[in-house]
Amino acid sequence: MKRIAICVPVAAAAIVLAMMAGTAAAAAAPASAPNLGLYRGVLIAHSAWRWVVLIAGFAAVVNPIMRLSRQQAWAPLGPRLGRLFGIAIDIQVLMGAALYLLLSPLTTIVLTSTGTKLPPGSHLHFIVVEHPSIMIAAFILVHVSSMVVRRARSDAAHQRRAIIFYGVTLLLVLAGIPWWRPLLRV
Repeated sequence: MKRIAICVPVAAAAIVLAMMAGTAAAAAAPASAPNLGLYRGVLIAHSAWRWVVLIAGFAAVVNPIMRLSRQQAWAPLGPRLGRLFGIAIDIQVLMGAALYLLLSPLTTIVLTSTGTKLPPGSHLHFIVVEHPSIMIAAFILVHVSSMVVRRARSDAAHQRRAIIFYGVTLLLVLAGIPWWRPLLRV
């Protein structure tokens, strides 16, 4: 258990450092032609996986609400749904990091354009700055939430903490989704 508590912040720091390193490398290196076929495949998977994340998040929040109102036990379903939500976000962040750091022609162009300031509130600013920041925060929060929920002493405490912490994580994910983009790519 202590390994997980140490690994989550380390993984989050590694993602942030990789993004910063990717920014520096992209600014230093000439723009190369990204593999658009691989980019499109990962983008489709990333777009479709958002629904898995949302369903897992809703399940991780709705289940404890129902169980708390019925005074049912937390285990075995509650911990599994929380774990599923965490794993779904982990996979989504990995695909997003691959898109952002390696595959996306959009971020490659923006990161190599030195001195170009993205207008706040624009779609480009959201995709390049806000979306990754919000999703990394959600990635960290879902793992912190898991630890906080796991440390509760009673079933009711587990469920109240799950409602609050997984609920905030789900709201963060909903705020970070670019809803103007296609809801399902094909």
